[in-house]
Amino acid sequence: MQKLGLYALGALVLLAGCNKAPTPPAAPPPAPIANAVSGTVALKDPRDLGNDAKIDLKVVDVTQTATPIAQTTIPNASHPPVSFNLPVDPHAIDPKRTYSLEVVLTDGDRRYLPVLQYPVLTNKAPASNIQVVVAPEPTQSEKLYEAFNRAYGQVGSMIHFNGSSQDENSSTAWDAFASNGKVKFVREITDLDNDKGRISTRIAYQNDKPWVVVREESAGANAKPSSTTRVGWDDNGNLVMKDKISGSQTTEVSDGEAKQLYDHATKVFGTTSNRVPKAH
Repeated sequence: MQKLGLYALGALVLLAGCNKAPTPPAAPPPAPIANAVSGTVALKDPRDLGNDAKIDLKVVDVTQTATPIAQTTIPNASHPPVSFNLPVDPHAIDPKRTYSLEVVLTDGDRRYLPVLQYPVLTNKAPASNIQVVVAPEPTQSEKLYEAFNRAYGQVGSMIHFNGSSQDENSSTAWDAFASNGKVKFVREITDLDNDKGRISTRIAYQNDKPWVVVREESAGANAKPSSTTRVGWDDNGNLVMKDKISGSQTTEVSDGEAKQLYDHATKVFGTTSNRVPKAH
């Protein structure tokens, strides 16, 4: 009977050993951190760039982008794709954090930014052969012109009134659009005497001041514009849009011509403001 008890006790010990969970395998060591980030920067839509084009690259912690882990500037970047190799201190990288590559290609006033995000170094993200594709960011001038067109699309909901004027060299017909008793837009068509051409002008106002002026010059009523001048000012009165387009060429409007258009727009505002219909 004593032997049977010993046998039973041994069986219980053996059974307990069989039910014990196996020891999990040790976690693999983290992959080594690369000591550089490399690849190429290419344009989404190839085009000619100026000789002063440059590329700024940064590796940043996505939660602390103001403090780059590594950065460099590549000058003479006028012929993309441009190769880069940005050294990185592996000891500055935390394997548990997420890092990305920031890229800005600058060509004069135009910036080109990545079309995608590019994580690097950790979480199985690459460190080499990174093919960055950049596309143009709208310039301040383009953003202003886009905002002007959006605002101009709302004239149908405004009060509409019109008038005309004449001098020794031309005759002008105009339409004005007001909201809350204030003139917001004016369209002018000026025909020069002796068939010397036509000038079509659109003027937008903000805070009772000229905001954007778009002037088109043509040979006559049915002719396509031979040139288009676009000027616009920011909230501080700074001239930020100053484009003169003639055919495929775009040049910069002089400060003197921009002032003439500003002064004309101011005069038109005074004339049309005196004729805003009274609300009933």
